[in-house]
Amino acid sequence: MIHQQSFSDLRHKYRQGQLSPVDVTRSALQHAERVASLTNAFALLDADRALAAARRSERRWRDGLPVGDLDGMPMTIKEFAAVQGWPTRRGSLTTSADPAPESTVFVARLESAGAVLLGKTRAPEFNWKGVTDSPGYGITRNPWNPDLTPGGSSGGCAAAVASGVVRLSFGSDAGGSVRIPAAFSGILGLKPTFGLIPVVPFPSHFSNTAHVGPLGVSSADLVEAMQVVGGSSARDWTSVSEDAEARAAGESPIEDLRIGLLNMNRWRESVPMVRAGVDLVAEVLRAEGVQLREVDFDLGGASSVGRELYELACAQIVRAIPAKDRHLLDPALVACAAAVGEPNLQGYFGLMQQRDAHGAALAALFETLDVLLMPTVPVTAFGIGRNVPTDWPDPNWFSWNLYTPAFNALHVPALSYPVWPAGAEMPVGVQFAARKLGDRRLLRLGAWLERRIPIRLSPLAEG
Repeated sequence: MIHQQSFSDLRHKYRQGQLSPVDVTRSALQHAERVASLTNAFALLDADRALAAARRSERRWRDGLPVGDLDGMPMTIKEFAAVQGWPTRRGSLTTSADPAPESTVFVARLESAGAVLLGKTRAPEFNWKGVTDSPGYGITRNPWNPDLTPGGSSGGCAAAVASGVVRLSFGSDAGGSVRIPAAFSGILGLKPTFGLIPVVPFPSHFSNTAHVGPLGVSSADLVEAMQVVGGSSARDWTSVSEDAEARAAGESPIEDLRIGLLNMNRWRESVPMVRAGVDLVAEVLRAEGVQLREVDFDLGGASSVGRELYELACAQIVRAIPAKDRHLLDPALVACAAAVGEPNLQGYFGLMQQRDAHGAALAALFETLDVLLMPTVPVTAFGIGRNVPTDWPDPNWFSWNLYTPAFNALHVPALSYPVWPAGAEMPVGVQFAARKLGDRRLLRLGAWLERRIPIRLSPLAEG
């Protein structure tokens, strides 16, 4: 399908007059309609708005005046983000259906760069868990197997990408919510350095563990998107920009990288297929002369801090909902809040001290290596309508999300890369982390891996 071509190929054909952004957008919208009922990936599709943006892009390309590399490129946005004129329901029946008066900064940057927004994608209520379903909006399904979850909370983004509707979708990640669905759905997912993508106006109970991040099928596409949305904004006091040192480091040859393989004892909970996925990537790296060495870092301890901060935020979410409306909430979210109990200031500052200690340890580790390698999650996609795999001993969904929250708490970038070990029925996510502002280095590594372990789209992408 014409809309599934890489951004670089589409640009070339727009420039040559061989394709029009209008034709590409129509193709994407038609495919979205075909897979919508099979995946429940979309909170809304706005064909009129998308085609109007595509027609403006068509005129710019015809006049030789595109506004950037994303001009005329279809994409979607997770429903957490404010998009002017669309509601911001955040997966909940308790939120307003009124259209947002303004777009959040990164969305405004996308539209100013000519990106064509098709609509919004599904998420669980208030992005609170690692699968995508909610009482008000049903279950989102994995394009590889509709009986399985695509992960969450950016599960709608992942389903839209893996089913071939868009090459790129923007989600959010406060405890793995970009990387988990990327792993379960067989695509790329980047949780950038905290603040690299401005988030205002995006009031979040998850505070400084919440990151905006892209999910896609090509590292090159992700790089181009990050160049548009990344960088500090005067409106967001937490935002940062990539510096010259980080840009230079991101151009270094992959063969020169110092890659640390996290001590297997730190991820022994992983199922055999996940371990096989990490082994596969390690073998590919070693075969190309990349030096790997086993290193140690208390990933479990750092993720525990991230988990506790996340659960405190979940409790705040429920407290913010009027008592008369709480019956509309996901019962498991209400139970999570009840288990947390009343906030404890002493406990909170204790968590901050733990976070500082883990952050210092990770920073010291990155003085001796460039990239850390480990699983994204210890399991593969499991059945829909559940928060944990079948026969899982712990009902808390964080019990199977052991490896991602650390990097939310510590603010460093992390990339999930999809692989298919021999005999795998579903994709496996392998996770890479780097020091702050090492995002470009991770995406360069992703592009290098794509030439050796290609990314696959699901059968739904074939129409």
